[in-house]
Amino acid sequence: MSFDGKAFVKEMEDELKSSGRGLENAAWIEKVSQGTATKEELVGWARQHYWGVTYHTRRFLSIWVGRIPYDMTDEVIENIAEEVLATEQMNLFGEGKSHLDWLFHFTRALGAPDDVIKLATPNADAVLSESLLYNFAHQRPWYEMIFGALMAIESQIPEAYKKVVAGFEEHYTDVLDPDDYKFHTVHIVVDEDHGGGMDELAEKYLDTDEKRRSARAAYFAGAESARRCWDAFDGVSW
Repeated sequence: MSFDGKAFVKEMEDELKSSGRGLENAAWIEKVSQGTATKEELVGWARQHYWGVTYHTRRFLSIWVGRIPYDMTDEVIENIAEEVLATEQMNLFGEGKSHLDWLFHFTRALGAPDDVIKLATPNADAVLSESLLYNFAHQRPWYEMIFGALMAIESQIPEAYKKVVAGFEEHYTDVLDPDDYKFHTVHIVVDEDHGGGMDELAEKYLDTDEKRRSARAAYFAGAESARRCWDAFDGVSW
């Protein structure tokens, strides 16, 4: 019987969902949804995302693009171009900012100086997230990045950020305008594309049981690392 990539992907996604450890159940997401997150906690999450993922994205994707099959390089380069130059936003909306710029747009709207994030010492959870992503990009079998980062993190972002945006719209209109959380609304659009097509990639590249086991391990490691990073948002003040 041939390998069913769709079933493989769905089984992992269902297992993560049933565990309650997905990003849509992160403590910060729940607090925003309920309107109980303080400005400091909102910025604390941004600090985690900056040091755990966003600051490093262009670097680990650039490392990875030299290791993947040639026919995959266009999409990865397009991902980098969106992160840095907002090319997908420009095509969709006629304007845009780099993802780092949108993240700081969010924290400035909350009254936080940039140095609250830039000069912060990354906590253990942020370092672990960053380190795992570099490991996928540079050290591990190249296909683990697909499942440990693109599927484990990016494919979770749209649903998680939809809950966040709903929370902002319901509870934070006195603090944030829609333009202030463009970091989140932009990612709902672009990450649905970047995190998609996992079943086809599984069928094409996971042609042995060993590869499937390592891809599965990478998926749950990436999802858990991101969840721990997001949940460690305390300790910000200015």
